[in-house]
Amino acid sequence: MIATAEAAIQRQLTKAFIEADVLPVVLVRSTWTSDGGGGSVKGDPLPLAPQRMRLIPLGDGAQERFDANGESVRPSYKLLGLYDADMERFDEFVLNGSRYEIVFVTENRQYETKGEVAYRGGV
Repeated sequence: MIATAEAAIQRQLTKAFIEADVLPVVLVRSTWTSDGGGGSVKGDPLPLAPQRMRLIPLGDGAQERFDANGESVRPSYKLLGLYDADMERFDEFVLNGSRYEIVFVTENRQYETKGEVAYRGGV
């Protein structure tokens, strides 16, 4: 844990960084229910309230992750939100006609929320 004063400053810096290239992002979250055989079935997607975030291109060397379908993907972006952003693994969103999926979210949310994002094609 970082000190309270440091967390406050880091949160201000994160907010300023997001606002420098902000995007209104509507994350869409699907519910999952048991299929009765040890697996899960994807339910109806529910859009969340718009959030102010920043989409950052990742360089080469991003670690492979698994998407909601269990396929290996290499994230090409990082989605940055405030420390209290409502973001979960497998959330999806659309920007400028392109569909994206969050394939990993960092656990440490003391001053920011970061998700690794895979491009999933056009809508």
